[in-house]
Amino acid sequence: MPLFNPNDPLAMPQLFQHQFDIDDIINALCAPTPQWLNSTNGQLSASQPSAPQTPSTHSFLIEPLPASFITNLATSPEVRLLTPPEQTSLQQLLPTLTITALPPHFSSGTRLGGWLRERVKDVALEYLDTHNLIPPSMRHINRNTQPKAVGTAGVTIISPA
Repeated sequence: MPLFNPNDPLAMPQLFQHQFDIDDIINALCAPTPQWLNSTNGQLSASQPSAPQTPSTHSFLIEPLPASFITNLATSPEVRLLTPPEQTSLQQLLPTLTITALPPHFSSGTRLGGWLRERVKDVALEYLDTHNLIPPSMRHINRNTQPKAVGTAGVTIISPA
């Protein structure tokens, strides 16, 4: 017999019982309309999950980012992490960029795409933190905001001299 039933939200209240995928949160922030997160199963939907299947403590509204988010990218202190050519590309992109047009840039495989994703991820992590959705075991993590091209390795192996 198991010590606890993971499907029973009252079985072990001290355990973190929210499920979600950070990429789903990022995409919801870039969606054209608000999305509801059901953290009992990690599903997003256009309508609020209903009780009793989803307790109110596991239902969260995610509003899309405001248009000012795009404007603020130009003055982000994190721009310093981009190379001068990437900064130029960002400045050229910003006048036509919209919130809903951000996700295709994330998967572009470029450092600028990775940088844009990291800026939205910063907002996603702030959202999760303000709604107490970061597991206690993960609250100590120091996030590295260095942009990387999506799908590239972050390890460099150097042979001994």
